[in-house]
Amino acid sequence: MLDSPAPIDVAADARATGSARGRCGPSLRERKKIQTRARIIEVALNLCDSQGFEATTVEQIAHAADVSPRTVNRYFETKEDIILGPVSDFGEGVAIALRQQPRADSDLRALCNAYLAIIDSAANGGDVTSFRQFQQMQRIARNSPAVNARALEFGETKTTAITRCLAERTGDAPGALRVRLVVATWQMLCHIAMADSEELVVNSDPQTAARAARAAVLTAYNELQRICSQSRPLESA
Repeated sequence: MLDSPAPIDVAADARATGSARGRCGPSLRERKKIQTRARIIEVALNLCDSQGFEATTVEQIAHAADVSPRTVNRYFETKEDIILGPVSDFGEGVAIALRQQPRADSDLRALCNAYLAIIDSAANGGDVTSFRQFQQMQRIARNSPAVNARALEFGETKTTAITRCLAERTGDAPGALRVRLVVATWQMLCHIAMADSEELVVNSDPQTAARAARAAVLTAYNELQRICSQSRPLESA
């Protein structure tokens, strides 16, 4: 645990100010905060991937990012949270992409297409997060029980953003059965797809890894559709 009880939530700040400002975009101050956060994540991933999570100190991360340890402390509550920064960025990215999906698509199809759009963007060095950073995060988590344990908690951040956006799309409450079923099904698809392609996704070059991730998600989604098409509704007793 770092010293700060209230780390900066850059994504939340951007959402709040962005809604008030409309189409004007983030202010200079907000852009600097986003850039600082991204730089801290970038150097932390590079250091921890090369020399190990436990061997890397917050002071080393701060020095490499050209900021003070206190600044790192303001942005992230724990060292684990720095490594898992791409998780919340990815969740916000999928939520934004989901808002752009056609209303005519089914909720699950729209969610999967949003996910694939972010994978494609990341593979091409998109501004949400790079696939290379995703790979680094996965490798570090595999070798660090502390990061892996924190990742389970961090997954809720990603799920919350997507659930909120899906509820807006359907007009339901975030806790509605329809919303929970779609999000849970999507999580299952991603989990199975990752398990089936993990070595390629984690250890290949970013472009090959992104193609493997995309293919695995599509295969899982299409197989689920095939299974569901063979089912009939159950009648109540």
